[in-house]
Parts: sequence; C-alpha cells; structure tokens
Amino acid sequence: MKRLLALFLISGSCLGQDYINQYTSHAEMLKQLKQLGVQTQQIGTSRSGKSIIVAQFGDKSSPAILVTGNVDGDYLVGTELAMRLIEDLKSGKVTRNGKSIFIVPMPNPDATSFILGKNGYSTTFNHLKTDDDNDLKINEDGPNDLNNDGFISQLRISDSSGLYKASEQDASLLVKVDRLKNEAGQYRLLNEGKDDDGDGKLDEDGYGGTAINKNFTYNYDYFGIGSGVNQASEPETRALIDFVIDHQNILMTVNFSKYDNLHENWLANKVLVSEYKRPLEAFDKMPKEDVDGYKLFTHLWQQAHKDWQVKAENRGQGAFHDWAYFHGGRWSIAANGWNFKQITIAQSADVEKNKEADVEKSKDASASEDTKEARLVTNAKEKNLQGAIIPWTNISHPDFVNEKVEVGGFRLAYLNNPDIGVFAETKSSEYITSLTTLFPELNVSQSVKKIGKDLYRVTLKIKNIGKLPTQSAMGKLTRWMLPVRVQWNLPKEQFIGGSKRTLLAPIAAHGGQQEIKWLINTKGFNDASFEVSSPVIDAVTQTVNFGA
Repeated sequence: MKRLLALFLISGSCLGQDYINQYTSHAEMLKQLKQLGVQTQQIGTSRSGKSIIVAQFGDKSSPAILVTGNVDGDYLVGTELAMRLIEDLKSGKVTRNGKSIFIVPMPNPDATSFILGKNGYSTTFNHLKTDDDNDLKINEDGPNDLNNDGFISQLRISDSSGLYKASEQDASLLVKVDRLKNEAGQYRLLNEGKDDDGDGKLDEDGYGGTAINKNFTYNYDYFGIGSGVNQASEPETRALIDFVIDHQNILMTVNFSKYDNLHENWLANKVLVSEYKRPLEAFDKMPKEDVDGYKLFTHLWQQAHKDWQVKAENRGQGAFHDWAYFHGGRWSIAANGWNFKQITIAQSADVEKNKEADVEKSKDASASEDTKEARLVTNAKEKNLQGAIIPWTNISHPDFVNEKVEVGGFRLAYLNNPDIGVFAETKSSEYITSLTTLFPELNVSQSVKKIGKDLYRVTLKIKNIGKLPTQSAMGKLTRWMLPVRVQWNLPKEQFIGGSKRTLLAPIAAHGGQQEIKWLINTKGFNDASFEVSSPVIDAVTQTVNFGA
C-alpha cells in the first residue's frame, strides 16, 4: 500500500520527491479500497464529479459509528487515518465488538485534488465557481507561484512595523513579535500571490468554491466567504446529511479534523432537558446530561495520547461535527489526528552551546520556541522533505515596488499535513475500537401475575448496563435519535392497561432502569412475545407465558 511505502521512505529521506505525494489522492483511494476488497457504496458526487465513498464493516442496520476523514478539505491527515482504520479493520488488527462501522475517507475530494494537484494549493473549497469579491468575475484572483518552484508558500516583506521577526532558533522560521516586551518587527507575512484583478487585495477570489465544512446547517455563517449560497447547498454536504438521516442506527460520529472537542469539550447548560421550553431557541451549549459522555470520550483519547497539546477550536461555523450533534442528535467527536509533540527532533546546537553558560536562560528560550511551526521546520530539514519548507529568495513583486520581498517559508499545506511518519503512532483505530464498547446495552427481566380469568399483569424491568444512555439528551431534544420502544406481537385490543407499543424516556448508563406494566386480556393466547429495541441498541426479544 502507498501509505506503508511512505512510512518506509520517511524513515530516511524524501529527497527528490515532493513530500505531499505520501498522501492519498482520490484515484489512489478508490484503487486501495478495491485492492482491500472492502464493501463500499457511493453516497454522493462532488461538484467536479468525483465520487464520495463509504466503506462498510458490519451490517448496514446494526448499531453503528460513522467515521469521516477530512471534511475540511485541507486536512489530508484525516483521510490517512480513515484509510488506516479501514486497513486495520480488514486485517483484524482492531475489532468492532459486534458493532457496525461506516467510514467516509474523503468527503471533500475537490479540495484534496487542489492540494495534491498543480502548485499544491491548500484550500477547503470544492470546484463550484464563485465570485467571492463581488466584481462580476469568477476565480480571477487566486494564488500565484511567483518563483515558479511548483509550490504555493509565503511572502515576507521587510518592514520594521511588521508583526513578525526571524526566529533565533532558525532564521527561516518567522515568529510573532511580543509588543508587550517592546520587540521590534522585521517582516509582514502574506501568502504567496499578487493582485491579479487590481482591487488592492491579494488572492481574495481564488479557485472554487464552497468550503464543505462551513456548509452545514448548525451555526451557519450567513453570506460568509466559502459558506455557500445557502445551508447544505453543496452535493458533498447533502451526501453526509442524507447518510446520517437515512441511518438511524448511527449512535456517534468521529471526525478526524482540524477541530477538536476532546481536549476542550463544548460548554454545557446547567439545566436538564426536561427544563427546556418549546419553541426551542438555537443551541449554543450541550444539555447537562451529556457532559459525562463527553468526559468519557475525552478520557479514552487522552489515555493513549497523554502528552498532546491541542489548541484547535472545538466549534466551527457550519461544521459537520457540530451539525451531527446539535442538529443530528448523535454523539459527535472531532479529533485532531496529530500533535506537534509527536515530532521528535534533536535539540538545536545553539541550545547545547548555551546550556553550560546559562542553563536557565537556554531552557526558557527552548521552551518559548517549542512550537508546532518550529518543530515542523526542524523536521523538514532533518528528513529532507522536499516542498515542505521553501528557502527564502528575493523576488521583484509588482504590488510592493521598492520594497524587499522574498518568497519561501511554509508551503501552506505543510502546516496542517506533516510527513506521514509524524502521526504513525496516533492510536486512532484503537480509539474507534474503544468507542464500540460504550454502546447502551439492555437487560430485561419480567414478572407475570394472574389478576383474574384471562387477565394478567405483566411487569418489565429494563436496565441499561452499557456505558452511554439509550439516547443523548440532544438526541431527545432534536428527536433525531429514536427512543427505546417495547413492541408486543399481540393485537392492540388485548391491552386493558398499557399499549401495544410503548416509547421509553432515555435510560441512564451504568444500571439506569425503568419499570413498565401492562394489564393484558389473554383470552385465546397461551403466550406472547415482545421486543425491546432502538436503532442504536441490540434488540432484546422475550416470550411471556400466561398461566405457566
């Protein structure tokens, strides 16, 4: 597989190859899925006609988890972790514990094709043609490869009033100045490009499009750049929404994303669901009852990723993981697929030199510059990652006449997508396995008492011995996660007290219990059966004997 070859290559050097080619393209994804022989289904098509594929493990109607990779579009790591999960499930490295798992490795294939295509342009947009700057022109001011090196990187413009300076650790790295310490600036920092349409702005109307992870209905950014002409306007967005709605058996979604709600959970209300008043106002916090569930999700992740430092936002605007919970009612997890602490680097020679002279000073300097960007620069140099960090070179820029302008620095795609070896130890597949052990599970006990001729009272005690409640509180509010129901095979006329079908309130995890009673006319019946079920819970079926 391409990913295994990439891991072999990066153990030494990627010299002579564009490092981004380690990542999986749409065509390569289709080829790998076919080679693996997994069950797949096309659930939609992107604006450019690329297929959106779901891989299925387990029965289509069994309690399930949905895993998505790279809804963002510029987070190639998400696709790699999703493909790794597919490989691990297929090989038996990880198990499903009887649950079904649906995996959409590349829900935003157009944006992926931009990054892996000419110039490696990093974007979240699909291929919809749009006029982002309202000048009646389409896609006329996108990024420009000004030095013709095949990559879109950065511009630095010498300016003492700028917000950036060269790092003491590595001159190729720019760091923000600390104005509170009266630090002087050296540079302004921009993305590589020029003002193609003469409106005084750089790259404000580039390739595409709509950002799929800004196009969902929750917390939608009305009239925002990249949000789309309206909510769920894009075929990629609707493909995911339709799949979730059509599969009521999905208990939770896991999204390998630039967002992360594990290290900092969503804020919670201080009131219970029963205290919410309809008509409901827009939700900006999760109900109190769901707090423990998210603490559990966080605990399981942090057990395997103890030293991670994550600064990602836990909420977006129109983002899929937010929609899946606040509108879709499913438990929804957004997890960063890698952390800069996973980049192991040798300590710099300067720090070693200063250590003996001034230990404390060198420690402070090292700590202050131990950042994601600093480690990425060092990692690129140590592994000779071609196309990751571009040497700064002078150019003549038409928009900055008589100013010193240089092209180089970070290739924009590298900031989100390091070489694959960096996240080789991410326990993402194992995490999904741990989540399959949390599903609600029902234990049902019955008692039958004769009240009179052909008249019986049946009592059921239904206990949830699983680690999550039978419904999320948000699922109850939105009515998109269905409740547990008890369904009898008797005609409805036989029920004197109670009904043929009974819907239950959410049953708490770890032994929560509900008791239900029926008064049944059993004339003509020696026994009856019932089923206790919901789409996200394995059903329990029992028989009740009358007169036994």
